[in-house]
Amino acid sequence: MKHRTLDEWRELISQQQSSGLAIIDFCREHRLSTSSFYKFRGQLQQQNREPKFLKVSKPTVDTKVQSTILLTFGEVSLSFSSTCEPAWLANFVKALQS
Repeated sequence: MKHRTLDEWRELISQQQSSGLAIIDFCREHRLSTSSFYKFRGQLQQQNREPKFLKVSKPTVDTKVQSTILLTFGEVSLSFSSTCEPAWLANFVKALQS
């Protein structure tokens, strides 16, 4: 029995697929063991499969980014940090309206 490389098996499997012959007929014609044919075909198919698990990493988030609130009254614009208290901002706007 001849020992073949994976590349040789890859070529034989490709030949069988394009030959139109059933595996058993192809193996008989090329004096191959059908069990070896199936074994190496399975190994080659396994190599071509996508991995079942992919490494996932958590994206980094820039915590230094702060948005701002911009209030405009006519020609006057005021900028506040988005972290200011909503109640304080509401009281500030009410005071401006008075």
